[in-house]
Amino acid sequence: MDFERIPRTTRFLDPRQNYSETSIESEIRRDPLTKLSGRIAHFAGAQFPELDLEELSRLSLSHGPCPFCPELVEKVTPKFPTAIHWEGRFHRGEAIVFPNLSPYDTHSAVTAMTTAHLAPVRALTPERLQNAFGVSVEYFRAVQRAEHHMGYGLISWNYMPMAGASLLHPHLQIYATDHPGNFLGAEIHAGKAYRQRTGRLFWEDLVAEEKQRGERYLGTMGQTIWLVPFVPQSFIGDVQAVFPDRFSILDLTEDDIAQFCQGLTAIFRFMENRHIYSFNVGFFPGQGPEDATWVHARVSFRGMFNPLLRSADVSAIRQLYDEPFTTIKPEELAHELRPHFH
Repeated sequence: MDFERIPRTTRFLDPRQNYSETSIESEIRRDPLTKLSGRIAHFAGAQFPELDLEELSRLSLSHGPCPFCPELVEKVTPKFPTAIHWEGRFHRGEAIVFPNLSPYDTHSAVTAMTTAHLAPVRALTPERLQNAFGVSVEYFRAVQRAEHHMGYGLISWNYMPMAGASLLHPHLQIYATDHPGNFLGAEIHAGKAYRQRTGRLFWEDLVAEEKQRGERYLGTMGQTIWLVPFVPQSFIGDVQAVFPDRFSILDLTEDDIAQFCQGLTAIFRFMENRHIYSFNVGFFPGQGPEDATWVHARVSFRGMFNPLLRSADVSAIRQLYDEPFTTIKPEELAHELRPHFH
């Protein structure tokens, strides 16, 4: 398996060192499956100051109540047709699933994860997480029963405004679609080609290779394997969970979800230590074994390049050239994260 690195060296006369010649190293990497590239480079402006989450919560409610809070959620959110759910909404613990008023596809829903409007990562307990992800999979099962076809069951999470959340209240975006999106589509296309070329599954080989190398492998919780991807998507870095022998979102068991949530809580401990307040989560499933991909999920840390200016962490290189730019080497991130997985 090829983990391609293309080193780059920049030389200039540095005013910080009386204009003596200075060398700065950077790197271009190619994803071992898709061959899509990303860049790893030092960026001096990345800072992680403490945030006042209570003030952020007050600001989020300053123009009106939250529709996902308990006093409103049953009154203002839509209901599913009876073919999907006879009562109109799915419930498990504090989590509630209802149709998305701004749908992404024919079957598109929202999972309000907690009754609390503000839920710092320390409040996102394994029970809360398991209920939210578990009831989301339950929704996909209902779509499959009603339609006899579901496509790709996608679960995404924008946690806190820096990750693109339109509401502070923790919630998941979940939708069933025949169109997996560009990144997952590229993975599936490359995974099929890999199986045709080698007779093996890329994801099985990746896990074996990462365990053997030990550079980015974090640990295994139950059957769920945790890695830092060779080419991250975030400027801070990503963490990846791989679910062996699970080919569709419908294949995930309650144990799989529990193990994933256990890994999330380990990541949350790391986030608190580093003052990282925001992240995205995305699940990447196939439709079934024919797509030659094991279900996997990414946790992508989010922040601001310059907190003083509230500058977004997505610049032209990512937004327009679609080239991920990361300031922390995946191997260094793995070194920091690994103790939280043991």
